[in-house]
Amino acid sequence: MRRAATAVGEIVTSAVFNPAMVTLLKRPELLAPAGEEESLRAAVAAGADAVYFGLRGGFNARARADNFAVEELPRIFDFLHRKGVQGFVTFNTLVFDRELTVAEEALAAIARAGADAILVQDLGAARLAHAVCPDLPLHASTQMTVSSAEGAAVARELGVTRIVLPRELSIDEIRTLAQGTDLELECFVHGALCVSWSGQCLTSEALQHRSANRGQCAQSCRLPYELVVDGNRETAKRAQTDSPEGRDEQVRYLLSPRDLAAYDLLPELIDAGVSCFKIEGRMKGPEYVANVVDEYRRALDAAIEGRAYPLTRRDEEELRYSFSRSFSHGFLTGADHQELVHGRYPGHRGVLVGRVEEVHARSRYVVVQPERDAPELKPGDRMLFDQGKPEDDEPRGGLHACDVLASGAWKLVFGGPGETTLDLRLVRAGDVVWKAKDAELTRRMKRFAAQERKLGISVSVRGAAGQPLVVTARDDLGREARAHSGMSLVPAEHKPLHEGVLREKLCAFGETEFALRTLTVDLEGAVALPPSELKRLRRAVTEALSRDAPAQRPRQVTVGHTSDEVAPPLAGDAPRATPALVPLLRTLEQVDAAIELAPQLGITELELDFMELVGLGIAVERVRGAGLRVVIATPRVQKPGEEGYDRRFERLHPDGILARHLGAVEHFRRGRPEGFTVHGDFSLNATNAITARTLLAFGLTTLTPAYDLDVAQLTDLCGGVPPGRLEVTIHHHLPLFHNEHCVYSHLLSNGHDFRDCGRPCEKHLIRLRDPLGIEHPVIVDVGCRNTVFNAKAQSAASCFPTLLGLGVRRFRVELVRESAAETKRVLSSYAGLLRGSRSPRSVIQDVGALEKYGVSAGTLAVVTQPHA
Repeated sequence: MRRAATAVGEIVTSAVFNPAMVTLLKRPELLAPAGEEESLRAAVAAGADAVYFGLRGGFNARARADNFAVEELPRIFDFLHRKGVQGFVTFNTLVFDRELTVAEEALAAIARAGADAILVQDLGAARLAHAVCPDLPLHASTQMTVSSAEGAAVARELGVTRIVLPRELSIDEIRTLAQGTDLELECFVHGALCVSWSGQCLTSEALQHRSANRGQCAQSCRLPYELVVDGNRETAKRAQTDSPEGRDEQVRYLLSPRDLAAYDLLPELIDAGVSCFKIEGRMKGPEYVANVVDEYRRALDAAIEGRAYPLTRRDEEELRYSFSRSFSHGFLTGADHQELVHGRYPGHRGVLVGRVEEVHARSRYVVVQPERDAPELKPGDRMLFDQGKPEDDEPRGGLHACDVLASGAWKLVFGGPGETTLDLRLVRAGDVVWKAKDAELTRRMKRFAAQERKLGISVSVRGAAGQPLVVTARDDLGREARAHSGMSLVPAEHKPLHEGVLREKLCAFGETEFALRTLTVDLEGAVALPPSELKRLRRAVTEALSRDAPAQRPRQVTVGHTSDEVAPPLAGDAPRATPALVPLLRTLEQVDAAIELAPQLGITELELDFMELVGLGIAVERVRGAGLRVVIATPRVQKPGEEGYDRRFERLHPDGILARHLGAVEHFRRGRPEGFTVHGDFSLNATNAITARTLLAFGLTTLTPAYDLDVAQLTDLCGGVPPGRLEVTIHHHLPLFHNEHCVYSHLLSNGHDFRDCGRPCEKHLIRLRDPLGIEHPVIVDVGCRNTVFNAKAQSAASCFPTLLGLGVRRFRVELVRESAAETKRVLSSYAGLLRGSRSPRSVIQDVGALEKYGVSAGTLAVVTQPHA
């Protein structure tokens, strides 16, 4: 213990650990977003237990936020820790080999600055962070796609102490996962929902060369798409429960989910095993952060203490003004494909007011028929006229006045030029009207966000006549200060000390950083002390407490680690002399075509990725009967309760498994028969040699690198992995979105999930037509998840000589819904390339003739990802 004396007392603190952090972990934690410092301070003021934020310059899944400079971190963490708040740094993108040195330096700076944890996506980054600072806690970002207890076992082996749960899990599934792991579970409870599983979306990468796995999501899910069913363009219409009249309306934003709002589910989530409740919103401002954190602070405290749900209808309405695409429980209460996506608009709307009946542009007013529960309108409120466009393209502006007409309709009056940005000539009768912002709430939240958070302080006083008054103060950080009066207490003749006087003179902490939590009085008899001495004692204890920063555990931080030091050692076989063509097939028609050509093309192995298990079983028997090796692809993700898929695959007795999620890596790593191979797929997200070697060390035979790499970055990865241990996809339709939400159930049925949808996916093929007119097919897997494939095929044929020189010998050709004739032509072309009888240019021309939209060079062929 260390003691620092003062003129009238002493302060006692610990130099070994931060007591505030221990205190916070005893109860569920509220975690707030911060895209910049103003929002960080708003989160602290509103009562967050912890704040998460990213760095400028890279390694951050919200690269477009303002974020924080590395040089600012010591000051930021000092501020947070003095307020009893933890700070987590998001280091949650994939990392390339050439960035590992920069990443190491950033990790060292984060650790030295006092970060309470980092969030990581990249398995190699997790290993690197552990090497740099073994004491720096690691949290698995939702981008790591840890969605089952088996996947959690892999994360735990890498030193992870907490999992950020995928948003696609239900409360029951979270409970099941919690029962299978001792890791802490962090759950999103409010904010935007990604339609694709986090870490599994390649849409931005494929269509706009901005990888979401690199923090550059282009929000392609918020674009309008047309529905194409069996080749026919159709108008998608769904019943809308939150629109005027609740009538069927045309829907265009087919992949844009409502926002998550689970303020009423917190007790159930606590019971399920959630220890941290996370608010999304690093791209939002301080007013959003302040309002949402404040509402959830009250709701979480009530849930922890077993009190009644505290939020009123007005509180819930205010959450919608902060930001809302309409609220839902997401997947927390189970899948409901009719509820999750309404499809009418992609951006913020707020609270529904009604529908426009008349527009009087010259007179600057509109007449609106209000909903029965329409909100109160006041001058300054921001109104939005919904025409089914993105928020920034809709007519909107500040309200000047609202009058109620004799008919019951509302007359909304808007100011003239210079008073509002709204051009009423753009408003149409029939437009839906929303109150997007509440002027009073905005003003209140601006004030609230600027407030300073007070530390609670517990004060005890004791004394007797002839002795000094002893004041002991202990704050929420565990710091303790003790002060003695400079004069003795005297018997009181008229005004003895009592609790009221002590609260007024001794505990009036006013402009200090403290607020009284409890006061304990232990005085013998009626005694007195001058008010000036009480005030001096107050100053003594507050100054002593403020002077001493919360102690942190000393950390050992080292740099200069090489990839070979960080990555596990691997044995490598010399690459086989001739390259192997490995087709991945999805239909029996494709399987039969490949079997027919196998002897001619030298194909010895087929990978199977089927949407239903009956057809898969038939395909396995046909492949085995042809004397070929058969490898079964697992689903991209595995949720709690879905472990049975792996066991069913085992009962088909394949020769190998294509493992696409961490749970499968864990499941198949032990006890497999001789000759059984496990191949890791692109969805495991290996973009550097440390990650690749980490995954291979879990028992994988080969690994397919992530599709976020260009040829230069793949070259770097190959240089750090033993020859012959990689499989590269040389032809495929890139999987764009991988969704728990099912567009078949939503748009071709009235069903809520697989139990009542009627399985339209078995009878029809949906394509989604994007704004450029390109129609992307949607394929369903065994777990009823949708993968939207890029309509344009990608070929890395031009990279084949380079890849061959790097030691790659397994080259995959992936098909989606190609016919038997197309299958034969594609496989024959690439077999010729591997044999040396076809040039890359001729292969691309040949397969391009089969494609409606042609063939692109693919992400391998051009550098699309700048280094951080």
